[in-house]
This record gives sequence, C-alpha cells and structure tokens, in this order.
Amino acid sequence: MPRPSRRVDVRATAARIFREHGYLAATMDQIADEVGLNKGTLYHYYPSKSAILYELLSEQVDATLDMLARVPLTGSSTERMRFFVREQVAHVATSDDELVVFFQEVPWMDQRLSAEDARSIRQRIYRYEEFVKSLLAEGVRTDEFRPLAPSTTLYSIIGILAYVPNWYRRPEDGTDDLLVEEVTDFVMGGICAGRPEKPAIGAPRGSGN
Repeated sequence: MPRPSRRVDVRATAARIFREHGYLAATMDQIADEVGLNKGTLYHYYPSKSAILYELLSEQVDATLDMLARVPLTGSSTERMRFFVREQVAHVATSDDELVVFFQEVPWMDQRLSAEDARSIRQRIYRYEEFVKSLLAEGVRTDEFRPLAPSTTLYSIIGILAYVPNWYRRPEDGTDDLLVEEVTDFVMGGICAGRPEKPAIGAPRGSGN
C-alpha cells in the first residue's frame, strides 16, 4: 500500500503543475521528476494523470460537502447562509493550487475523466448547488434575501469564491481573518434585503441631514 504522505506529495505537486502548465500539457514524467520518483513508482501511486485529477477534484468537492453538513439546522436563513459563506471563504483562502485546478478543470471533466468519475463529481456538485439554492429560496420567502433567482445568486457567489486563490496570498501564520470577514460581508451584503445604508464618512450616526 503506498504511503499516504507520498500520495499527498504527488497530488500537491500535480496540482501545481496543472495550474502552471494546464492539465493537457502536464505529463506524468514532469510530476515524477518534481516529486523525486521514477515514473514506474509514480504509477504505483496513481495509474494515470486522470486518476490524480479525479482525486484532486474529489477532495475539493468533498470538503465543500463537509461544510454543508456543518451548517446549523436551526436559525434564520441569514444566519445559516452567513455561516456557510464564511466557511467557504475560509476554505478558498487556504487552498491555492488545488482549488484553482478545481475551477479550471471542472468545466472540462467530461473530456478529462472517465464517464463514471465525471458523473461522481457532477452528482456531488449537484448536491452542493441544490442545498445553496434551497437556502437562498427560503431566505427570499422570509424576506431576508433579495428576490433574485437562486441560480443567479449561486453562480455569482461561486464566481467570487473561485477567484480568491488567484489573487490572495495568505500570511505564513495562516489565514487572514479580516479577509474572511470582509469577503463574507461583501457576499452577504449582495444577498440580504433591506440593508441600512452606512452613514457617510464623518457624518454623525442618526443625523437626518
């Protein structure tokens, strides 16, 4: 049985290579050289490049489903949605190459993966999407959220999350909590209905002028 730590090394290295060169241009030889394995040993860990990609995609979608499972069953739609958004922002702020590869390759997974593997990923993504859309729809029904189509809001949120790893460089001691809160506030600000306007800078609170 291959050592788990070595499999992690292979996946991390492959993710970096897929991100830098693209999946199609990357080769098993490149991955083996970067990890410090001969090609035969690499195939002992993963039988193909697509097997590595499948595991990378699976890890990311499963991490998201784990967050879904942690969303409180009670509370307002706003509270539950904010919890979920914050969890996702914190995750994307700590997942560099792997998450970039996820969003880069998911649109092409039918060409990259076997039909069975692509179907497995798609089914799990569907679970995520349906959960978020149902939570958004509930918030609209309770007048907590703006009356926007759940699909429009969902994919707008995904677009914001997908780009964070491309520009954010986290500090060495971990995630910047301020960033997590600011992005979460930004997303929720676009979702929630009836937000009071913030007073202009320098204007006293409660001023009617």
